[in-house]
Amino acid sequence: MRLITVFLFYFTQGIPVGLFFYAIPAWLAANGASTAAVAGVVSASILPWTLKFFLGFIMDRYTYLPMGRRRIWIIGAQSTIVVMLILAAILSPGAKEIWLISMLAFLVNSGTAFQDVSIDSLTVDIMPEDERGKAAGIMFGGQVLGMSVFTFFGGHLIANYGPMAGYLTAALFVSSVVVFGIFIYEREGERRFPWSDGDAHPRNVHIQIKAWKPLLINSWKAMLAPISLVAFAIFCVRTMPSGIAEAYHPGLATNLGGWTQTSYTNTISAAQFASGIFALVLGGRAVTKIGAQRAALIMCILVSVCAISFGLAHNHWSNVSLLTAYFWQIEFFATMLIVAFIPIAMRLCNPGVAATQFTLYMAASNVGRPLGSSIAAATDNMGVPYLMYFILASVFVVLSIVLWFVRFPTKAPDVVQIIEQNDPIVEGEPAPKIN
Repeated sequence: MRLITVFLFYFTQGIPVGLFFYAIPAWLAANGASTAAVAGVVSASILPWTLKFFLGFIMDRYTYLPMGRRRIWIIGAQSTIVVMLILAAILSPGAKEIWLISMLAFLVNSGTAFQDVSIDSLTVDIMPEDERGKAAGIMFGGQVLGMSVFTFFGGHLIANYGPMAGYLTAALFVSSVVVFGIFIYEREGERRFPWSDGDAHPRNVHIQIKAWKPLLINSWKAMLAPISLVAFAIFCVRTMPSGIAEAYHPGLATNLGGWTQTSYTNTISAAQFASGIFALVLGGRAVTKIGAQRAALIMCILVSVCAISFGLAHNHWSNVSLLTAYFWQIEFFATMLIVAFIPIAMRLCNPGVAATQFTLYMAASNVGRPLGSSIAAATDNMGVPYLMYFILASVFVVLSIVLWFVRFPTKAPDVVQIIEQNDPIVEGEPAPKIN
């Protein structure tokens, strides 16, 4: 049930991402929008994700424990996504109304970012150590599958019936999982609704930090550890390949490659779907078997090699096979990079501030997307778009060197294991100190 719950929530989270990071940008490019305009919409979509660490502080500090530490936030976030998508359908801006599309993208993704933080922290809370590698594959395999499904269906719906159909269908998908979130429990004995019978679980009561000062102190202690700072820096550039792809590839495919809007979204959705299935079935298991850090190192090396090769082949970018191969590679690497890095991030998390700390890592990941989008827009405006791939390769060469020399933990801290044993706790006993 833990793994099914994580899959469904992450699948739902991928739907607005597929819509605003792929389907809408492809529609804009097909209707004459410039790379800078598409990059603006992508940047507006990613902005709430870069601010996720604020959400982590809020969720660790405030919650309604009788319904679980995270569940009330999940239900609220999913409901926000549905309302914002319906608003987007009502307004239904045209391809020239970039400012309005950007605003709607920001609002929908604000709800999605809230959902992402709550689900991330739920996963850290409920997953035992021996399930975390598998959970990483399911988490982001599920998200990528959601992205692929809605990149495909959203692309076709928008191309044939207009953006309104895409917004409404996305709202329908997300609302179905809101119902699931309402009818599950995090832990035994909790309430389904605020007015239902049930109590807060003792484990949650004991690790809940009820004041801002200890929350901030514990969060800073956890994040300022040297190994944590190295991980944070790596996460800051991890999503650069995706940022470049989302800003530049729609125009590259439709303008230089001569693809139709649906040809591009079909290719991306197929690549996402295959990557998601691989992550679900084999990716998490493979990362567990060969080690998360070794898997991340392999992926970084492959990203560097492919980016250099694609940049050198810029005179052949109109070749359908070359574009298809590179688009597939980027989707696969983006998925497997996060599957490899997630267990590392989980092992660094202090349970009392798990939402804050894990969210800081995930928020750092999202910095790479607008950075990649900015590099794509700048190099394209300069008339040397192939330069963006050389920059990307250089960054990932540096990451490979760091991963070669730095050693991240191979298991969670002992304090996490002790707390997650769910030993009987005497009512009124003081909460254990989280160092």
